[in-house]
Amino acid sequence: MIRFIYTKTFLAIAIALVIVLLGLVMQVKGWLQPIEYALLQAPRPVSNVVKSIAEPVRVFFTTIGSLRSVVKENASLQAQVISLQQQQVQLDKLKTDNDILREELKFKNQSKLALESCTVLSIDPQELSDAMVLSCGKEQGIQEGQAVISQGYLVAKIAYVGSYTSTALLISNAQSSIDARISKNNIEGVVKGSFGSGMVFDLVSQNADINSGDLVVTAGINSRIPKDILIGQVGSVLSAPNDLFKKMSVTSPVRQRSVEFVYVVKQ
Repeated sequence: MIRFIYTKTFLAIAIALVIVLLGLVMQVKGWLQPIEYALLQAPRPVSNVVKSIAEPVRVFFTTIGSLRSVVKENASLQAQVISLQQQQVQLDKLKTDNDILREELKFKNQSKLALESCTVLSIDPQELSDAMVLSCGKEQGIQEGQAVISQGYLVAKIAYVGSYTSTALLISNAQSSIDARISKNNIEGVVKGSFGSGMVFDLVSQNADINSGDLVVTAGINSRIPKDILIGQVGSVLSAPNDLFKKMSVTSPVRQRSVEFVYVVKQ
């Protein structure tokens, strides 16, 4: 027994018991609280370092995910915008067509002429040809030489007739010639097509009382084209004072190459 007391094992056990007893006493007295607080606070710097590293990584990957979502939403919104724009174009086209048809029907109801409504199937907007193809022909009573009008104005003359379609030559064509007169005083002349400059009122006496803005209408000499169909208004004088005849430009409010609905004047 005495040998054991002096051994290293006994000494270690004794020291351990003393430490435990001291710890219990210090715990009871509250002397260990500062040490416990320090031990509890010790991991915070490490935690803060880890957090400072991990947070930017988390934000980066979150941002990447958000960007992907934004890109998809943006593509979807662009597709919707394009679709809405296409729908708007169609609505604008329908509105324009309805407005034109309303005016044309109003003119037809007020007119005493025998009119056949036709759709313009094709027309050359590049001015390489001065012809328009219409959706009416012999079956609808269309004949060569008949007048084609739009918005109440003469725009063309039937040149060829098929069974269900016909071709009309624009009055702005250089080969076109229409007997015409000034509405206010019956001064007669000829409206000719003028390549690159629309129409001119030609073969008029130099002393004729004609002014800019005077209305030019059909003279009715040609049996296929009735009298008093509007052609346009007198513009500027194109001839020189010493020319044999006076020549003036004629303007029409109708854009001949843009019309989509016309009437053919039948006899």
